[in-house]
Amino acid sequence: MSSAVFALVVNTAVAVLFAATFAVLASSNPSFRRLYWFALAYFVGAFTPASELLVRFSSAPQLFVATSYASFLTAFYLTAIALCRLYRLSVPWWLLGLPYVLSLLTRALIWGGPRNAFFYELAYQAPFAVAMGICGLMIARALPRGRLDVVLCGVFIVSAAHFLIKPFVAVYFSSGALASDYVNSLYALFSQSFTGILLTCIGLVLILVVVRKMLTEVRNVADHDALSGLLNRRGFEKHSAAALEMAKGKGAAVGLFMFDLDHFKRLNDTYGHEIGDWFISAFAEILRLCVPHDGVLARVGGEEFIALLVGERHHDFHELGELVRRHLLHLSHDAHPQLRVTVSAGVVTSSQALPVNELMRRADKALYLAKHSGRDRVCMDRLSPLAVPQH
Repeated sequence: MSSAVFALVVNTAVAVLFAATFAVLASSNPSFRRLYWFALAYFVGAFTPASELLVRFSSAPQLFVATSYASFLTAFYLTAIALCRLYRLSVPWWLLGLPYVLSLLTRALIWGGPRNAFFYELAYQAPFAVAMGICGLMIARALPRGRLDVVLCGVFIVSAAHFLIKPFVAVYFSSGALASDYVNSLYALFSQSFTGILLTCIGLVLILVVVRKMLTEVRNVADHDALSGLLNRRGFEKHSAAALEMAKGKGAAVGLFMFDLDHFKRLNDTYGHEIGDWFISAFAEILRLCVPHDGVLARVGGEEFIALLVGERHHDFHELGELVRRHLLHLSHDAHPQLRVTVSAGVVTSSQALPVNELMRRADKALYLAKHSGRDRVCMDRLSPLAVPQH
C-alpha cells in the first residue's frame, strides 16, 4: 500500500469517527441537536477520500472524480451552516448558496482541463479556500467569543490559505497526468496529509468548543431557576460573592433586597398554579426592568426574590424598592383586573464589607417588619447606620 493510499484510508476513517462523535454528542443532549449538522458535514466529507480511492480502482473513474469534489465542497458549506447553528446565528443562505453554486459551475467549466497547469489547479482549489474563509467568517460574527473560538477561527483561516498554496505544490510536484494517477503521486501524499491534519485540528477544536458550551449550559441550568430565569440560591451565593468582593475593593455601598409576593399561597389555591406561575415570571421581568444590569437577581423560594446592588447611593435603594412595588401593582391591575397582587420588601444598606449571609439576615428582618406592618411596602433595616426612614 502506497503512502498516499494509506493517507486516504486514514482520512476516511477519521472523518467517519468525527461524524460518529458529533452524532453521539447531539443525541446525548436535547438542547444540542444542532450538532447533527457537524455529523452530517463529516459524514459527507468522508466520501471525498473514499472517492479518491475509488477513482483508481473503479471502471468509471469520472463518476468518483465528480463525487470527490462535490462531497468535499458540500461538507465545507454544511460546516458553515453547522457553525451558524452552534453559535445561534441566522444562516446567511445567500452568502452560502451563491459561492457554492459558482464553485460547482467553475468545476464544470474546467472539467477535462490540463492537470498540473497553475490556473487549472487554482480554479480547482480556490473554491475550497472561499468555503474555509466563510466558515471563519461565521465564527467571527459570533459574540461573545472565547479563546477557543478565536483558535477555531484561526485554524479555518490557515486552512483557507493552505488551499491557495496547493496549486503551487501541484505544479511543482505534479498531481499525475490522469486523475487515476493522483493516488500514486507525491503531491497526493502532501495534499492528503496536510489537509487531513488541518481538518483533524478543526474537528478537535470544534469538539473542545462544543464541550465547553455544554459545560457552560450545565452550570447555567444548575445556577438558574427554570420558571423565572433568575439565579437560584446556589447561583446567587456564587455571583453575590464576586459582587461583594468588587464592592469591597471599590469601597462602594451595598444594598440587598428581599422581596416576597404577598398572600401568594392563597393566590395559587384560589386561581391555580398557572396564574401563580405567570406572576412569578412577570415579577422576574419587573426586577430585570427596574434593577441595574449589574445587579445580582435570584429567586430563592416559591415567592421569595433577592436583589443585590453595588454602588448605588443609599437613599436610592429605597426608591428602587418602591419602583418595583409600583410596577407590580400596575401590572397586576392591567393583566388581571380582578386580582390585586402586591409585594413586600426588606432592604439593608451597608458601607461595610459584610458577608452575604449577614446582609440576608438583616434584610429578612426588614422584610418581616414590612409583612407585619400591613404588607405592600418597603422597609429598611433599622440597624443600618445609613438607613432611610421606612415608607
